[in-house]
Amino acid sequence: MFGDDDIERAAGDLADYRTKDALSSILDQYSALIDDYRRLKSDYEEERESREKYKQMAKGQERNPFVLVLVDGDGYVFHETLVEQGAGGGRIAAQTLDKAVKASLRVKGLEHCQVMVRIYANVAGLSKALSRAGVVGAEKRSLAPFIASFNRSYGLAEFVDAGELKENADFKLRALLNLYADNAQCKHIYFAACHDVGYISDLTPHMGNNRKFTLVDSPGIRFHDEFAKLDIGIEELPGVFRSTPLDSAIRFRPSSYLTVTSPPPAQSPAAATCRFYTLGNCKYGEGCKNVHPEEKASTNTTTWGQSSRNGHPQSGENGHLVQEGNGSRPSSSLSMRQVAEGASTNSITHGNRRPGLDSLAIHKLPKKEDVRSGHVAVNRNNFRLDTFIPPSSAETTSRLKSLINAGRRVCNNYHLNGGCEAGSQCGYSHEPLDEEFIPALEWLARAIPCPRRGSCRNGACTNGHICQTLDCKHRGGKMYCKLPYRTHAEDLALSKYVPVIAKAKQAKLQRRVSPPPADDESSTTSSTTNTSNGVGVDATDFVTAVLVKTC
Repeated sequence: MFGDDDIERAAGDLADYRTKDALSSILDQYSALIDDYRRLKSDYEEERESREKYKQMAKGQERNPFVLVLVDGDGYVFHETLVEQGAGGGRIAAQTLDKAVKASLRVKGLEHCQVMVRIYANVAGLSKALSRAGVVGAEKRSLAPFIASFNRSYGLAEFVDAGELKENADFKLRALLNLYADNAQCKHIYFAACHDVGYISDLTPHMGNNRKFTLVDSPGIRFHDEFAKLDIGIEELPGVFRSTPLDSAIRFRPSSYLTVTSPPPAQSPAAATCRFYTLGNCKYGEGCKNVHPEEKASTNTTTWGQSSRNGHPQSGENGHLVQEGNGSRPSSSLSMRQVAEGASTNSITHGNRRPGLDSLAIHKLPKKEDVRSGHVAVNRNNFRLDTFIPPSSAETTSRLKSLINAGRRVCNNYHLNGGCEAGSQCGYSHEPLDEEFIPALEWLARAIPCPRRGSCRNGACTNGHICQTLDCKHRGGKMYCKLPYRTHAEDLALSKYVPVIAKAKQAKLQRRVSPPPADDESSTTSSTTNTSNGVGVDATDFVTAVLVKTC
């Protein structure tokens, strides 16, 4: 048996063993803790490095912010007053566009951003269209000096020729839109191609994103209704683009000469001269019992040479077209009536197309806001000119037509002039009309000819004095038109403003200076239906009138 000393010694050894074992465990734990610390430190270093890289990237993205202006140049055409100036106009156009965009950016709080402009267009095709409108020369790339000056004027502005293939400009615009839509440095995009519904699919993913996108509208294009459904802000850039569609500015400009191969019918020398034929509005044509005078055979030429500055042919005696001599002597003469109504290709040689298919320079008509109070606009022949009517959508005109056909006869005088003399006694509706219907109502009202034609000086007259229909039958088109011939051949350039004449006074003057119409020609004014105040138009007149202006 162990003694007490042995027992105490054994107990001491046990205590030593226990202490050594606990220390070993503590050392193991401490070693594991050091390993964990080293791993966490490594992760921390990596995270800190990544964060620094992110800060540098974010800082770089905030450097040199810009906004992008994307323009489809085939639809959004610069204002004619700029394009007409050639190279000088290109520089002014770039400055005007830059100022208009920066004015919009100040409202958005992005005035610190640079403006990058990208315009893509078929330059050859656009030059041809502008040449037909009389804005630039007839060269294939007559717009080139304007574009070169535009590109030189501002480092971030580019007007690019996309080529003559149809979809080239669309392809470039879509690619740039998708590239910059998610670019952090690009703070905003102005999209000026809202005349083409094909871009809807590219903008749909950004629906409602007013912070990033703005749609650009212009009076010179038809802003498609589908773009308004995207819930994206819509703005205009004043003074930059055309205020009228380019196709409405194409002038009535026949080619160098016309030849008539079929001789005019012989008329009885004893018969009286038809005064309606000389004015170009005899409805009986060859069957008329009166004489339709023609030029003598010795001067049987009908050529287009001498033209007025606005592209209209000069008219000679008895309403025939004359030329200042290019040596051509066609076989017969051609009346202005025949030219306006578009003679058949069997009787008229006009290059490879029929005459009268070109459009009038409607953009030369005065704007409503430019007409002085108490005055009406006239051309150099003192012929009354109507103010330019902005185009209305087919849907708006159709809705107005349905409203009228449903029995609501609208008072033109009340809605177009702001008041009606008949007041509560008027037989036509004075109920409020949506603003969107006003241009369509004016267009329909102007499709009804005024009985006084170009001599009308009634400032409140809502009937038509000149034709603004581009596809009118009198110009070789297919659109029905009630207005007489002369309203299609008049010079549309404003000459002056003349004071208005009260209706009663003008009616008295009209009876004094004008002979009564012959019975066989009374139908020239019978198509107009007026009420006691001279402004009401029957619903049937609306239905048969021109309904939609060509866009």
